[in-house]
Amino acid sequence: MYRFFIIFPLLLLSLTISGQNATSGEYFADFYVATDGNDGWSGTLAEPNKDGTDGPFATISRAKEAVRVFKHNKYRDIYVMIRGGEYTLSKTVTFTANDGHYDSYPIHYMAYPDEEPVFNSDVPVEGWTLPKRIAGLPEQARGHVWVAPIPELPEGKRSFNVLYDDGVMQTRAHSAGFEPRESVKGGDFGGVDPGSASSDRNLLYFNKGELRSWDNLEDVEIFVEPIGYVSNYLPLDHVDEERLEARTSIPATYPIGRITRRSYMFPDGNYRVENALTYLDEPGEWVVNTREGKIYYWPVSGKPGKVVVPGLIQYFFVDGHEEGSVVRDISFEGLCFTRADRENLSVDDIGLQHDWDMWNKANAMMRFRDVEYCAVKRCRFTESGSAGVRFDLHAQFNVIQDNLIENLGGTGILLCGYGPGKKNVNLCNRIINNHIHHCGRLLCQSIGIMVWQSGENIIKNNKLHDLPYDAIALSGVRPMHMNMTVDNRESEGTLRRFDIDSEAQYQKTGSRKEVMEHYFKVAPYSLTRNNRVEDNDIFCTMSRMHDGNAIYLSDVGFGNVIRRNYVHHLHGQGMAQAIRTDAFIKETEITENVIYNCNGGGINVKYFENNVHNNIIADIHDVIFEDRGKTDTTYIGFLSLLEVYAREEMPPHKNLEVSHNIFYKTHRHLPFYRPSIVGGKKVETGLEKTDIDSNLYFDVGAEDKGESSLKAYQRRGVDASSIAADPMFVDMKNGDFGLKEGSPAYKIGFKDIDMSRIGLTEDFPEKYSEAVKRQLGDDYDSFRHLEEICAGAATLD
Repeated sequence: MYRFFIIFPLLLLSLTISGQNATSGEYFADFYVATDGNDGWSGTLAEPNKDGTDGPFATISRAKEAVRVFKHNKYRDIYVMIRGGEYTLSKTVTFTANDGHYDSYPIHYMAYPDEEPVFNSDVPVEGWTLPKRIAGLPEQARGHVWVAPIPELPEGKRSFNVLYDDGVMQTRAHSAGFEPRESVKGGDFGGVDPGSASSDRNLLYFNKGELRSWDNLEDVEIFVEPIGYVSNYLPLDHVDEERLEARTSIPATYPIGRITRRSYMFPDGNYRVENALTYLDEPGEWVVNTREGKIYYWPVSGKPGKVVVPGLIQYFFVDGHEEGSVVRDISFEGLCFTRADRENLSVDDIGLQHDWDMWNKANAMMRFRDVEYCAVKRCRFTESGSAGVRFDLHAQFNVIQDNLIENLGGTGILLCGYGPGKKNVNLCNRIINNHIHHCGRLLCQSIGIMVWQSGENIIKNNKLHDLPYDAIALSGVRPMHMNMTVDNRESEGTLRRFDIDSEAQYQKTGSRKEVMEHYFKVAPYSLTRNNRVEDNDIFCTMSRMHDGNAIYLSDVGFGNVIRRNYVHHLHGQGMAQAIRTDAFIKETEITENVIYNCNGGGINVKYFENNVHNNIIADIHDVIFEDRGKTDTTYIGFLSLLEVYAREEMPPHKNLEVSHNIFYKTHRHLPFYRPSIVGGKKVETGLEKTDIDSNLYFDVGAEDKGESSLKAYQRRGVDASSIAADPMFVDMKNGDFGLKEGSPAYKIGFKDIDMSRIGLTEDFPEKYSEAVKRQLGDDYDSFRHLEEICAGAATLD
């Protein structure tokens, strides 16, 4: 187990450092880094001496070099303290195996107490002028748009995707949402049919006036949502204004076409044009034109402030892979990372499930690859176009704890192992007590915490909210990718085919029997197994995307436990669910969770042996949406019992237990279980094929309080020992889901859920909690405030 440490003022761990004795009122470390330091100095002083002849280092890189020499025969922890201030990186700082330490003795790169070192990659933009007229600019922007030359960027970098003014990310100019002229063609566009991979994913049929053959077409991107759970930034390769056809230079995840309106992130369509001067029509927007070598910017304040563009995406890279080794025992504590660039798709990218992120890619500000016993603690990742932290390939016994991860363009935290094969080396990591919010600001399918082909991890006491898509996802590779014979960016490229038995690959799976037989041959290669997701507080997720969940499991291994999480106030307009086991998955335990006030659905279980025990599911309701003049709804039920097969081909929910749960209904027109059309009739599906018993049902608005629903279930052979009664919550409408003395829920074997264990602990840095309140308001997470937000959600009641 990872050992924690404490910093004491006056003396750090009672050590004599670098031959110096402690002096009253000072903090001591082996080396120091400061903004007024010098890499030619010894680095052993916390500040420059009076003569200006010695003092701290100026850079982390120089401190790293000094530690390499100093650490020999030092069988203790080593400390590098970094003073507060801004540190601008022009290239990634890489740590290799030589920068680690002896087992059990970490090297700590840490903030000087009560100070905040901030790492950025700022490239200042200077030389602004305000032209009277700019060709191609919308009329309303004339006289407001400033122009500056593109500054000199780091070697190999020709452009950038984000721009910051006084530290705040500005909005790149973009069109309104558009609908393609043609509907989606090829495959089922959802990733479960190889037809999606073989279809044309570069072709867009647009309408007159939406796209042009701009002179700097290589700078223009379309931001497209090919389906409700994927978004892509795609560079344009060719635009034919006569044929109204465009081609992208990088394929979308799935074919680009018109989809159902309920999936749209934009009011009017599923794609828009970005970085074209034609659409620079509002304050705060900007455009870059690399052919002209110019940046165009309409400042909100009327005049540019401190404008910078990012030189880097990846700031720190701890990597043993390149040298065929493993880096051990490096810890980063109390540091802040900000203002990185957004990644670009490339032809070499290999996607994880639905391209929610990329495999083994340098797209996070802090990245670890082939590491053990490393830590990221009490750090802040903020205001950036990229992802926060990722651990790739071999990653074991690492800790990501007490961090604030906010306002990012991509993923918050990613554990990304090897693709299916026998190399099971991403495991036993801890993601504990982190506050993650407003990630996925640019790549909207990004997830707060994603675990892919990684097992034995603990994801505990995290607070996740205000996310466009899933909060926590455990994911793997779908069996259909094992049978693909065409190249496909999503997942197929991760397969270690030489490591996989031939009977698990390229198999015929036309019938249900063949699908099931193939699944059991593939299951041993699903490495996302035996993870514990517990005590997390999740709210206001699924705010933009359509088909997703607060906690999602898809095509993972056995033994995952989803326990004592509080999922509440999901008020997006999509098909949101609190907890979902999807596609091919079994032996998941879903227990002691509290689910409240969610649009769309409560718990969705597929396949079998994904047991649902001792949960509270309350106030689940439908979502109303308009689709081309037709009003429709989405409702997935308090509990959904569906399969990945056609309804008439569903296998039984073998050994799936649903017991000791409380179902609390406030919308009378909705059933407790997910309805589906079977034989032309709308019925609650899958009950007879499931072991359902000892549950409590309560329908607030019904005269019989749910007794008629329970009797209908009993007539179908389930719920023999269940009851219909008021569970007697202490105060549900103020967030107290405790049970009063004498609650009938105890009669069906319900056990109290200790919600005091859920969410951030007192160890979370108070300064970060205060920073979030300053940004979002003191009551952003209060139950009353969240109830007010969700009050506007449309339902049929």
